[in-house]
Amino acid sequence: MASKLVLLGLLAFVNGCRETTTVPEAQDRPLQAGGAASGREGIMEWKGQHCGVTQPASRAAKTPAEWTALWAQIGQPAPTELGERFAAAVFLGSRPTGGFGVRFREPSAEGGALKVRYEVLVPTGFVTQAFTEPYAVRLFPKTDLPVELVEAASP
Repeated sequence: MASKLVLLGLLAFVNGCRETTTVPEAQDRPLQAGGAASGREGIMEWKGQHCGVTQPASRAAKTPAEWTALWAQIGQPAPTELGERFAAAVFLGSRPTGGFGVRFREPSAEGGALKVRYEVLVPTGFVTQAFTEPYAVRLFPKTDLPVELVEAASP
């Protein structure tokens, strides 16, 4: 019985340590952007548990060079072009288990800047027992305003 438990634990550990070598599929979602003339526009978002960024950080990428550098930091090639969009990226740093994540809220223009708020999601219940470096990247319609990423309290 003990050997079966050890084997199950080892399998769970190995599965938790496995890294994906491809960029996760983008998810198209509607976004109501503040001040957008066309109303709803499609956006794309990528999330992962392993990126190699060990310290919490957030940043915006508004130029093609910043977009390429962002994905180089994640350790993968940029999956698409920015076009008429900018990216908001959040890195949670090293975490002791799986299950952590980021949820972006709708951006709002405040005090001369576009504030992109995000929530840090904490695990509940059973999670992978492996160190992770969760990240999330989401595209928004381009703005001329400076972009600020702000952590918001989770509901």
